[in-house]
Amino acid sequence: MKRQLGTVSLAAIGRVSAPFLVMGVSLWLLGGLVDLPRWSALPQSIAALPIGRCLLAGALCAVSLWAVARYDALAHRHFASGVDPALARKSGFAAIAVAQTAGFGVFTGAAVRWRMLPHIGLKGAMQLSLFVCTTFLVALAFLTALACLFLPAPHWTTLPGLLIAALLPVAILTLSFAPICAPVRHRLRLPSLQTIRNILGWSGLDVVAAAVAFYVLIPATGLGFAEFLPVFLLALGAAMLSGAPGGVGPFELTLFALLPQIAAADLVTAILVFRAFYYAVPAVLGVAIVFLTKPSKPKSPPAARAKTGQQLAELGILAQNGGLIQHHNSGSYALWRTPQTATLLFDPASGQAAPALAHLKSQAAAQGRIACLYKCGARTAVAARRAGWSVARIAQECVVDLPSYDLDDATRRGLRRKLRKACKAGVSATRSTLLPLEQMAAIDAVWQASQGRARGGTMGRFCPAYLATQDVYLAHHEGRLIAYASFHRDPIAPCLDLMRHAPVAADGTMHLLIQSAIETASAEGKSRLSLAAVPQPPDWVNRHAALRRRIENPGLRQFKSSFAPVLRPRYAAAPSKPALVLALADIASEVHAPPALLSGSGTHKQHEKIEVALSRAPWKGE
Repeated sequence: MKRQLGTVSLAAIGRVSAPFLVMGVSLWLLGGLVDLPRWSALPQSIAALPIGRCLLAGALCAVSLWAVARYDALAHRHFASGVDPALARKSGFAAIAVAQTAGFGVFTGAAVRWRMLPHIGLKGAMQLSLFVCTTFLVALAFLTALACLFLPAPHWTTLPGLLIAALLPVAILTLSFAPICAPVRHRLRLPSLQTIRNILGWSGLDVVAAAVAFYVLIPATGLGFAEFLPVFLLALGAAMLSGAPGGVGPFELTLFALLPQIAAADLVTAILVFRAFYYAVPAVLGVAIVFLTKPSKPKSPPAARAKTGQQLAELGILAQNGGLIQHHNSGSYALWRTPQTATLLFDPASGQAAPALAHLKSQAAAQGRIACLYKCGARTAVAARRAGWSVARIAQECVVDLPSYDLDDATRRGLRRKLRKACKAGVSATRSTLLPLEQMAAIDAVWQASQGRARGGTMGRFCPAYLATQDVYLAHHEGRLIAYASFHRDPIAPCLDLMRHAPVAADGTMHLLIQSAIETASAEGKSRLSLAAVPQPPDWVNRHAALRRRIENPGLRQFKSSFAPVLRPRYAAAPSKPALVLALADIASEVHAPPALLSGSGTHKQHEKIEVALSRAPWKGE
């Protein structure tokens, strides 16, 4: 125990002392590099600076710190903290102003944020600090790389700059969309590309304003701003990475090493005045804000409103994908948040499409995401097009009209053959309220082993609690479960969701399950039964046969076509074509590599069967 405590203590001492060690070594190296002016001469040098330049430098530092405050607003938006944007900017300014001067940026920044926003907790404050520090450092690295590539910079920065400028965007896109990176993406809650763009913009304004503020304090020496900017960014990066209070030491050492043409007295004078404007004054203001501002209280959640309008059957998928029913003044809709999008699924649950689109767009802007419609009907797509959105056909919903459904129709000749094969093999299909979960889980595991990982997003995955809210049809052969299919419940139009079968299932087994569901729904007086959608890519995809086969899934289309359903087009839409492409790529990534189910995914451990007892989906609430 003593050895462990000693190890922990030494590690803690090392972490705390490292920034001061870096600062001391840097200042020692600086003393051997240049002949620093005497302290007694500095007041005269500072007084010699033109007052106009000092005022301009102060104003530019204010612009820089105004941009800095926007980082926290972006962070709160990313984490959906619910904190008022003005308060987020205020606490962000105070946290960054104090942290950049005191050093230990993540910890001091978290302490300030926790003091001003106690309801977010220490963990929330640390999350915000880590997000702000990490994203700013990444943005600074990218901006520095661009400056070193396109502006006069030390020759040794060319290769690192090229690597960072080329690899960083690739890394971000890979983490954001590659299926193999899905676990990292879901665990770390990476910012959306729109948020990254905003971070890059505010970071650019911040560092350029700070660089100009420093530049105007240097006496005329023939040094151009294009030559100065890369050096300043390198010095700022060294200061931040050191963690030293105010970045003292690495900042000065970098400037003196890379700007030998500037007289030491002039550079020291500029550094001191810059530090007063950029570090000292903001730190004093930050401390004053911390102690003069009363800690905020969390906002009371708005009172829940009664749901109105008919709920679509497919909205049951919200129980798995983390979506919710979003209400606005004139209706409601299903909102599904993906890493890049705020997506309205299907059609509005109630109310008209136009106000739902306007509300969705405001929600997306508040969250730093792309507003998107996915799998909506023609009427909603028309409303989106009228609003100036880019619209694309992506799928066809297969709907069986139950009153006119006739198994003996010539269009269902192939279906009759499949049903005869299943019946001849001795397969039976029934709806059950008792689910053999262990057998179903085993079939699901075998199915995934042969077909690949189960898709998510708008497609259901095996989960006992989820299936308990659905109608489930089981197929047996000689008393053994060989397949099953589940349907979202609806008083008018149930919808197919989950289909699983064992390798030993006879040909026609899945057809028999669907036929059983059709007959049951028809007997209950329901008007429609949806077989869900099949992909229908845009026309330009049809010119590429291989791509069309990959997207279209001809086997699934053939299976559903055997029931001769009515095909209803389904659309996707976003405010612009680039936004639509990005949104569809993000949704495809979430569908093919969904996050792990958080709960309820295991089978019942005490009994082989469980009675379906839930009367409503979890997302619907009370």
